[in-house]
Amino acid sequence: MQFMAVDVLRQVDHTYRHDVESFFYVLLWMCAREAWSKPKLSRGGRPPRDSLLRKWEIGSLKDIARTKAGDMTVDGLEEILGEFPEELDVVKPLCLKIRSTLFGDTARLNFGTPTGDSDQLYQPIIAAYDEIISDI
Repeated sequence: MQFMAVDVLRQVDHTYRHDVESFFYVLLWMCAREAWSKPKLSRGGRPPRDSLLRKWEIGSLKDIARTKAGDMTVDGLEEILGEFPEELDVVKPLCLKIRSTLFGDTARLNFGTPTGDSDQLYQPIIAAYDEIISDI
């Protein structure tokens, strides 16, 4: 459940957009888990006691969808990014760009699948990955 797209948790029909969103959740989870599983990399030398991401796997589908939706606001995502180990700070701009591409930049988050060509979603995300890779 921790990797399911918000609308899939809400039992909306599955589309390619939900796969991209799920991949984003895997990226966030794996970066945060780096701090959990390797305490020497975490800030302060210890992994966080109560990761925000743990709430993505506890409760009803409706509860998890509501939690994830709140975590995908800019402020919510920045809190999650705060769980990344310092060594993965380079990934944070990528995560913010993917969030913007998936959910938009307004107070009301967009969870719907864009109409038309899927490249309108894929291309900005691929470009964000290409940019971060070139910066490394």
